[in-house]
Amino acid sequence: MIYVLRTWKIKPGTWREFQQLSNDAVWPAMEAAGAKIIGLWTTIIGDGNEVVLVTRYDDLAMWQRTRFSEAAPDGVAADLWERGREAVMQRQALTESTHARVLTASEFRAP
Repeated sequence: MIYVLRTWKIKPGTWREFQQLSNDAVWPAMEAAGAKIIGLWTTIIGDGNEVVLVTRYDDLAMWQRTRFSEAAPDGVAADLWERGREAVMQRQALTESTHARVLTASEFRAP
């Protein structure tokens, strides 16, 4: 298993829309491809307008298959994948910057 910790700096006032796009279109497509969304958070103390997402994947190959720059993975409906791709583009319009870290769990206290 690997985990991806992705952070975004989003434009002020866009948190609600960012959540809706993620929940309604991006995540259903990713989960249909096998990803598991662990959670989405926003900062309440610290740098404002920061969003943090943790997602679990079986391996790096699965993570690569869930990139919306790729064609729909086997077993995922093309229309579901296209809705996810469109929502990702809409989220990009709300985003000032983003960064992803690919992580592997410690042998101690792994989830």
